[in-house]
Amino acid sequence: MLDIHCDDCGRVLIGPGRILSVTAVAEGLRVAYVCPCGRHGSEITGRRRRRARAARPLLTTTA
Repeated sequence: MLDIHCDDCGRVLIGPGRILSVTAVAEGLRVAYVCPCGRHGSEITGRRRRRARAARPLLTTTA
């Protein structure tokens, strides 16, 4: 389920059958959909993926 905003209907909850595509973009995920009224749209959802940090050693030894 996805909460979208349609210019004609306002806030609408749509199911997976109304989602046309999901594309990764820099801002998150662009979801293209069709509202139950027939209007097509797209919204960006999700969070940007954080870059992994370099692992630090758990133990250090002193010479």
